[in-house]
Amino acid sequence: MKDRFNLEDEISTLHSFVQQLDALNEGILEHDMSRDNISNVICGIKVMLELHAEKMLDTMCQCFKLDSYKNSPNFATQYHE
Repeated sequence: MKDRFNLEDEISTLHSFVQQLDALNEGILEHDMSRDNISNVICGIKVMLELHAEKMLDTMCQCFKLDSYKNSPNFATQYHE
């Protein structure tokens, strides 16, 4: 079962997406990227953000015992020992 530290770690990895956007911006301004290349990069970042958002949502559900983790037996033993 994931905990708040896992959630914090996943939130902090969002900085890598900021770095990817910086690289895209540099590519557009400095390296004359084609519209097709720019579109491909944006689509790739979009997919990565969607996947990361799903992972973060699952971690949040585990941390706060939501949805399918609501009746998890591991939750009770993890926090009441």
